[in-house]
Amino acid sequence: MFAARAGVVFAQPAHADQLEDVVTRFFAALSDSLADAGCTLVGHIKGTLAARDRGDLAFHVTALGARPALTGGIAGAPKQGLLTINVIVFGVDEASLPAIVKDAWSRASGAETDWR
Repeated sequence: MFAARAGVVFAQPAHADQLEDVVTRFFAALSDSLADAGCTLVGHIKGTLAARDRGDLAFHVTALGARPALTGGIAGAPKQGLLTINVIVFGVDEASLPAIVKDAWSRASGAETDWR
């Protein structure tokens, strides 16, 4: 299991469709990395990307390779937000899970991210 919050700053303000694309790319990168690490089952991977006073985009998936379900949304084009994520998977060394998640997020988002 891995759970974290991270402050996210995008190089350019990101519109709703761009944020949805980032989340979709993140899940694709994360699925590939988890499969490479030996993941056998996904309990769930869920979280939110929130922008102060602009709403939040919630996401979740329960199978590797699946497109994430997205709900909610963010208005306007924020430059920063707060990522909250919870990952429960099986067959992956728990000590390696934080690096797998952080690397997938970095590759997908290209955002400056301050993991807490």
